[in-house]
Amino acid sequence: MKNASIGATILFMVIGLAAVSISSTAAADVEKVAIIPFTVNADRDLGFLQKGLVDMLSTRLNHPGKVVVIDRAAVMSALAAAPAVDARKAKEIGGQLGARYILFGSLTSIGKAISVDARAVDVSGVKPATTFFAQAETLGAVIPEINRLAEKINRQLLGIQLPASAAQAAASSPEASRRINPEKLLAQPSQMASSALEPVGSQKTGQFVEAIHPQSGTFWRSRTFTHMINGIAMGDVTGDGRTELVAITDHRALIYRFEGKQLVKIGEAPKNRAKNYIGVDIGDINGNGRPEIFITALNTQRNRVESLVLEYDGQKFQPIIKNSPWYYRVSTSPDAAPILLGQKPVDEDPFKTAVFDMQWSGNDYKPGHRVVPRKRGNALGCVAGNLLNDGRKTMAAFSDDDAIQIFDDRGELLITEDDDFGGNLLSVTLPVSDPGNPPPVKYLPLRLLIRDLNNDGKNELVTVRSDELTGKHLSRFRKFNRGQFVGLTWDGAGLAETWRTRKLSGRVADFAVGDLDGDGGQDLVAVLVAREGRVIGIKPRVNIIVYPLGASKQ
Repeated sequence: MKNASIGATILFMVIGLAAVSISSTAAADVEKVAIIPFTVNADRDLGFLQKGLVDMLSTRLNHPGKVVVIDRAAVMSALAAAPAVDARKAKEIGGQLGARYILFGSLTSIGKAISVDARAVDVSGVKPATTFFAQAETLGAVIPEINRLAEKINRQLLGIQLPASAAQAAASSPEASRRINPEKLLAQPSQMASSALEPVGSQKTGQFVEAIHPQSGTFWRSRTFTHMINGIAMGDVTGDGRTELVAITDHRALIYRFEGKQLVKIGEAPKNRAKNYIGVDIGDINGNGRPEIFITALNTQRNRVESLVLEYDGQKFQPIIKNSPWYYRVSTSPDAAPILLGQKPVDEDPFKTAVFDMQWSGNDYKPGHRVVPRKRGNALGCVAGNLLNDGRKTMAAFSDDDAIQIFDDRGELLITEDDDFGGNLLSVTLPVSDPGNPPPVKYLPLRLLIRDLNNDGKNELVTVRSDELTGKHLSRFRKFNRGQFVGLTWDGAGLAETWRTRKLSGRVADFAVGDLDGDGGQDLVAVLVAREGRVIGIKPRVNIIVYPLGASKQ
């Protein structure tokens, strides 16, 4: 009896230990996920959507016995000492919370569209950081897109594949409804434009996006780039009859094509770290039937112009001009051949000399007629076209303090307009005048275009109005937080604003007009910088946005 009692005791102990072991193993198998509230980039209050996004993801990523989402209060407590979150900081916060994965990112609203950029960091370091992206053309389409985003995270990160019926049930469960009610989400007031370009006053601008692409909203937005894009241009640079988009970073020229509702890189020129690319244009100026890519560039010290011109030879983009001392800008209009504008600086001052109409001379581009007087502008901020709508060529040019100047066909100044137009962060370093101070810099102008974008039969001067946080024209530091496109029409006495887009959160770095998607309509394409990334360790956040405008009447 005594031996039997001892045996029973041992058996119960073994069973108990096994139960504890099984329980511990089961607990260890449960992955913990922490969700940090996403940063909002918008020109209106989207706090309700920021909170709703966390609630929706929490509901869809929580799987009893497999995945548990850490309580919001615990996450907010850990965030108290971390106003900004990057991958390194996310790992630290995840370690404090005992999480395996931490999810963070940004919520961006431009016009009607909403996009979500999510990043998941494996706190253990076993898996590399993973990015996820979702975009909805309207606020009403947000919830289905977040459902799809959650499905991707479940499948790719957590290894959980939900049947379609289970995913639908999770999205419509009482718990999901309690945490985020779609009707509440859609009932929030909205000030989004119903078309890409809004008329000003009583002037009519014609039909735009809703008439041409009623299902697409007001614009298309690319994925987020984590490198700076300094300029863009559009044209058929490969000679296949299709439009390409050329984007320049600090040291590279990248060639993209619009395929399947996304930008696909189809080529690039070799990286050149000895040059800083600051402007790009496309035009067949040498007349050989193959458009050239003009890249205005500075040297390493940013105190001398060393531009280059590329041309596609059927296999790659070859330089036909190297180390040119000229600023280049190709001025295009639907009813005229492209014009190459050029300017050769003196004492490195980008505004000191005149701007010329450049001509191909057989092996280089040579200056012809002077089109903008000296000390009046820089070639990068000049454009030629029929702005007065009288059949004559007019010049528009930004001054060195971002005022718009209009010159007639004789070079006489007609008007100067200064209303917070333009605004660029690219600059030239000038010679040192005081050895005790850093070298002075001069900011370069933003692009100008002359086009009829609203199809009212009159050309407008297309420019950007920017909100500058630091005070206008500070010599060494500028910061812009918003921008909007405006169309200015000559009314006989000056420039009157005809249309404008909604304000965009971020800085407009460059823009172009062309048929990017090949549908026969014109598109206004822009580089929007949400984060500059000028601090070491912080990467830029840049998007290409596209306003589809419909077919031009010109």
